[in-house]
Amino acid sequence: MDSQLQHVHKVWERMRTNSPIYAFLLDQVEIYHAENGVVRARLQVAPQHINSKGTLHGAFSACVTDWAGGLAIASCGLDSTGVSADIHVSYLSAATTNDWLEIEGRADKVGKNLAFTTISILKKGSACELAIVARGSHTKYIKTQ
Repeated sequence: MDSQLQHVHKVWERMRTNSPIYAFLLDQVEIYHAENGVVRARLQVAPQHINSKGTLHGAFSACVTDWAGGLAIASCGLDSTGVSADIHVSYLSAATTNDWLEIEGRADKVGKNLAFTTISILKKGSACELAIVARGSHTKYIKTQ
C-alpha cells in the first residue's frame, strides 16, 4: 500500500472512531485508491442507506460528500480534515439496496484556511458502466501550518 493510501486509511480510522454516524453508515466502505488530492472508494448499498421510497437516502449522499471531501483533503498530507463551511449535493438518479457505489473525492484546492472539494457518487450498472447518482461540492475550513 502506498504512503498516501496508508495516510488516508489512518485518518479514516480516527474519523470512524470519533464519529458514530460515519461508523454506522460507512462501516463497510473500501477505500482502494489515494493520490495527491484524489480518493476513491466503493460501497454496496445496504438497508441503512435507503429512504422510505426504497432508494438511496439524500442524507446518506450528503454524509458521503462530507466524508469523501475530508479524505480528499487528507490525501494532500493533512491530518485534520477541517470543518464544513458549505456543502451542496445534486441528486441526479437513484440507487437501491445491493447496488455498488463508486465514490470519488477530489480536493480541487487546499489553501491556508479553506479547502474546496468535489465528490461524485456513481452506481455500477450490469455491464460495469457507471451512472452518476449524486454530485457534491464541499468547502471546509482548515488550518495548515
